[in-house]
Amino acid sequence: MDYKQRLAEAVSMHEAGMSKVRDTPCPAGQKFPPGTRVRIADDLGDFMSHFESGCMATVLHTYAHAYGGDDISIYSLDIDGVGEVAWYYERQLTLVEERR
Repeated sequence: MDYKQRLAEAVSMHEAGMSKVRDTPCPAGQKFPPGTRVRIADDLGDFMSHFESGCMATVLHTYAHAYGGDDISIYSLDIDGVGEVAWYYERQLTLVEERR
């Protein structure tokens, strides 16, 4: 499979996931629903030291909400001034403002 085919497949999968997030409620037990404002921890540990830290973000979805399965603790975020970044762990996020 060449690059263009892989890209088309990835875009299709992402669009299907975003449609699911719009059309279905959050999975039971998910701590932060889409639209919630969170602060990312200053220290993400060595494994994620290259990720943005110590900044504000808006929750987009969890892996389970977008793609299925039971992983409700890994989030995709829209980070202020950066854009969409995945995957942050729930323990690395602090609630700032609940979704209205």
